[in-house]
Amino acid sequence: MIRITALIAASALFLTACQTGTGAGTLAPTETIALHRTRPADPPPDTCWASQTAPQADRNIWFETPCPDALDMDFIATLQRALKARGLYDGETDGTLGTDTRKAIQTYQAAHGLDSDVLALDTARQLGLIAYPRPDNT
Repeated sequence: MIRITALIAASALFLTACQTGTGAGTLAPTETIALHRTRPADPPPDTCWASQTAPQADRNIWFETPCPDALDMDFIATLQRALKARGLYDGETDGTLGTDTRKAIQTYQAAHGLDSDVLALDTARQLGLIAYPRPDNT
């Protein structure tokens, strides 16, 4: 009987630890998102950019984004799982970029210096969805 009680108590502690997420209120920025005053004049091929008005600066800011062809249902579902693992998204993992997903993106990015619901490439990299480029060792 004592073993069963100890096992149940240990299981309860394990479940409590697993269910404790970081939550939006405790999200600590570890990396910032690269922001630019203007769109690069000669951006590398196969790069996509977005702009957003920054209310605090009263000007447009530019940031690199994943290109639209990369944002398929599988990518969005993986994004939703990554945001869910961080306690920022509690909706269905359905692969659609809906309101709840965009709110979670904005919450994550705001903690990293970008108050936008448009997914930044740096965010996708920080979440492990897109690889960082290898440094050029030439």
